[in-house]
Amino acid sequence: MKNLSIICALVAVILGITSCKQEENPKYHTPTTFTINEPALKNQAFQTANDMTDPATFNLFCSQPDYGFSAICNYSALVSLDPEAELDQWIELANTTPTNANMAIQTFELGVALNQLLNVENQEDFNDRNLGTTPQTCYFRAVCEIPGIEGSRIVSSNVVSYNKVLIQYAEKKPGWIYICGNIQNIETGENNKFTTPSIANLDAYNANWALYEPQDMIGQKLYVGTFNLVSKEDDFKEDMDNFNEGNVDACSQFRFFTQLLGWSRDASLGSNSEDFFVFPITDKWESGYSGEVIDQGLGNWGIFVPSGVQPVTIVVDVPNLKIFVKEGVHEVTFVGRDPEFK
Repeated sequence: MKNLSIICALVAVILGITSCKQEENPKYHTPTTFTINEPALKNQAFQTANDMTDPATFNLFCSQPDYGFSAICNYSALVSLDPEAELDQWIELANTTPTNANMAIQTFELGVALNQLLNVENQEDFNDRNLGTTPQTCYFRAVCEIPGIEGSRIVSSNVVSYNKVLIQYAEKKPGWIYICGNIQNIETGENNKFTTPSIANLDAYNANWALYEPQDMIGQKLYVGTFNLVSKEDDFKEDMDNFNEGNVDACSQFRFFTQLLGWSRDASLGSNSEDFFVFPITDKWESGYSGEVIDQGLGNWGIFVPSGVQPVTIVVDVPNLKIFVKEGVHEVTFVGRDPEFK
């Protein structure tokens, strides 16, 4: 009995060593099979969302492809109204839990895709065609790939469906925030001059003083805008000795509002929590400034403009409370959430 125990222990050690070697030296190979599971609730009706902030999701489940080792993969789905359509005619849907094969997909994203597949032009076209009254059968494939490994992308060989999907009109529209201060709209020439950020001035703010999400970053709450900074020279005509870069009050100033609720801090994004505070960045904006945003902050950023106007490009990352400021008019692209000014 004792000898048997010793033998079992040796076998366990050998197997353990073998297992470690396999994990230490994984060998990648291209998977040949990958399937998506038939939804258990495929005949249960559900409605797509028409608001991109709606968190409602539906589920799709798939197997994990065999890459030769336990890889961390990204999963997503493809949707079509025709199960026989060529792959390039399917629309990809993001998975809210991308590394999970048990996919949760926003019904809003599905609604946007279905409106595209039905070639819906606008809300009026959607209503005229009565598309919201007849349930649609929607077909799905799963997609899996290992990030950074070229050729690892694989699409499920089979197709599944949800058979009673009620569509609402859904369209992705860029979000926005407002800028307030010594700034001017470059195209319209309208000066803000710290116009009260209230509903009474909604039309003026929408037309002239808003930063928007780029089309390829909709929903990310990264806002981009290019404006003119307006010199405060006229305010110092009788006191030119104090009109200099070292005087923060002589700086052209600005801050942001997520809503037009007046001067309340509830919707304000500033450089500091204190009102009338000015954080000068004159020495940094030419090469590019990045810094912290204070949620509900009432302070301003300040840049000294000797005369006239000077253009500035601004990016505000609201979820991460960051601001990026660059002198001049620039095209902005993103690497992850980091802006690049071109």
